[in-house]
Amino acid sequence: MTLRPASVSALASPSTLYLLCLAILAPVPAAAQTPAPREIRIGLADAVPAARISAAAPFVLRAGELAIETTDALISPETGAGESVLALGSFADEARAREVAAAFREERPDGPEVRVRRDPETGRHLAVLSSGPGAEADGVSLRSAGFPEAGTFRLPAPVGEALVVRPFGGSPIRFSAGVSLTAEPPAGGFLEWEGSPYRGSFTVLRSGTGVTVVNRTNLEEYLFGVVPRELPPDLFPEIEALKAQALAARTYALTPRDAYLRRGYDLCSGPACQVYGGVAAEHPLSTAAIRETAGEAIFHDGRLIDALYTAACGGHTENAENVFSNPTPYLVARACIREAGGVRLDGAPADGPLDMALVRLAGAPVSGWSGAGLSGPATREEAAGVLTAVVRWLGLSSCEPDGASGEELPLGAFGRLVEEIRCREPAGQALGPGPDGGELAREGDPALGRLLAEGLLDPSERGLDAARPVSRREVIGVAAALLRRDGTLFRRGQIREVAVLDGWVRITLEKDGGTWSREPELIRLESGGGALLFREIRPTRTPGRDDPPPLAVPAGALRLRVGDFVRYHAAAEAAADEPVPFELLVLEDLGDAEDRFSRQSSWFVPKNNTDLSAAVNEVKPIGRIVALEPLEYGASGRIVRLQIVGTEGSLELRGLRIRRLLGLAENLFRAEPRRDEDGGVTEWWFSGRGWGHGLGLCQAGAYGMAAAGAGYREILAHYYPGTEIRPAP
Repeated sequence: MTLRPASVSALASPSTLYLLCLAILAPVPAAAQTPAPREIRIGLADAVPAARISAAAPFVLRAGELAIETTDALISPETGAGESVLALGSFADEARAREVAAAFREERPDGPEVRVRRDPETGRHLAVLSSGPGAEADGVSLRSAGFPEAGTFRLPAPVGEALVVRPFGGSPIRFSAGVSLTAEPPAGGFLEWEGSPYRGSFTVLRSGTGVTVVNRTNLEEYLFGVVPRELPPDLFPEIEALKAQALAARTYALTPRDAYLRRGYDLCSGPACQVYGGVAAEHPLSTAAIRETAGEAIFHDGRLIDALYTAACGGHTENAENVFSNPTPYLVARACIREAGGVRLDGAPADGPLDMALVRLAGAPVSGWSGAGLSGPATREEAAGVLTAVVRWLGLSSCEPDGASGEELPLGAFGRLVEEIRCREPAGQALGPGPDGGELAREGDPALGRLLAEGLLDPSERGLDAARPVSRREVIGVAAALLRRDGTLFRRGQIREVAVLDGWVRITLEKDGGTWSREPELIRLESGGGALLFREIRPTRTPGRDDPPPLAVPAGALRLRVGDFVRYHAAAEAAADEPVPFELLVLEDLGDAEDRFSRQSSWFVPKNNTDLSAAVNEVKPIGRIVALEPLEYGASGRIVRLQIVGTEGSLELRGLRIRRLLGLAENLFRAEPRRDEDGGVTEWWFSGRGWGHGLGLCQAGAYGMAAAGAGYREILAHYYPGTEIRPAP
């Protein structure tokens, strides 16, 4: 270690200063007048107990007038006596401390809590046992139980605002409050923070009871450590995708973030900003992509965009206002598929799920049944009106039901109402065994059992308590199930030709399930823009369980391509030569979505209902969760508003709060309750697609587009429509 005054080491001779002035005043050739590299400050650690900075060769650590030359320095707040703690051991490596803590928790799940804390004087990590109930253990008993490094340790506490530097091989040096330390890299080498190398310099400053470490480097070199962490070249080896990622990351970094500026840096180093891994993360392919696009950024209306991106979008990105709060013109829902080769079909907005659209086609009186209103209880009069309209549309006999109207309808009475409207004897024999239906028909409620046996009622929604109110959603579900079972409402086909002619979108379909012949039966459909459109999302398939049913969500527009499968409803019969206008069309699951290459494009997560209920009750006391009911879907199929129904109340969530509270990767999911013998929810099965917030550039989709031949400009124009690429300011 070497100490020297910074003022002495920084001074130059008079002759040197004279030559320097001449160099400054001399004209600079045009080729050399390039903008200086833009510096960026990355917060590597915020308010940590201590920070270790090192290098393979001696580096200089400066503080005011003092310069310290060393190869290793531990920087921490000034400490006092602190406290004595019982710990499983003191470890140089944090990962080892956490490993020992995890082993203790596994062996003694009912034992005291273990928390990893850092000693600011030594930099070592302690696996500290909490005091209080269940913490009667001592060092001797812990060592005999298989934790040989256990014992009592002194853990110093921060005192005042001063900083202390403990250089390798030297005595501690105290710096008064307000002093920040700057570490300069050794010639031709890198500084290391906690053993990981980074380009540029470090600044260490006091922050609360700890220290904050800031890495200062130029923007392009910062990207060397970001792009491969955000889009790993080993998994996604397409340079055009990496170029698109480089521009998104560069543009994002150029956008000020007030929350971090107040802490003394521009961006954090984790997923809340962009994941930054320093030199250890760098990869030749991503470095080449950054250099080939150096200085380029993405603009909209002359301003840098907020270049959000997501790991995988599940086949479709979302509108910004459905995730955050405000609409953004370039963060809009986009299918994760190349624009070429398809035709855009615009439709009329649908204000509810597909089941709602189906019963409306049948003339059912469901005005105002949307959002929270759809989840509310149905009256007997409302249920009778919907079911009567559907039965008559099907051409079946319908009977006038008995009983009062205008009151809430229990589930058991709803089953009897369905039987009465279909002119059946409610107490008659069930049609046959089914999930819960046969047993219920024999011993409980025959009419309700018949609904289950016929597959008209989903028992998983709210359980089979015959006394609970039936919801409007369940009424719609039974009515739509009757329509689907008839087989004439929907037809299915595969698109063989699609084009825009005179403002009409014309589709030629090969009829599905037609008679075998040499020539397939073709049907021609057309739409002038008034059809209700839906896009189908198929949740993850998981080995060992039944496939969850697909989810059809409203879409204001669809892009149709040759080879797509669709289901449609047309009021008129298809003629041989004349196209038939259709009223409703469902585009089946986008199996060719560009993000299908990612392991994160789909997922399945089971969650214990007790644990999930506890998490929700920390936000609002609603009791035990009995239902998760979507109130609104976005253009991509993501749940925009969700109502969590409990035994003692309900909680409505919107946007990102949904996945954060439920602990899920995305809002693009279906929740399936699993019940015990008494009908209580024991577990939730979440089947989902996508990973992240679902806005902007789909990283996995960018790779898919690049693999299909798209350049980075096409990729960025697709995911950020209306933007342009220009030199960064």
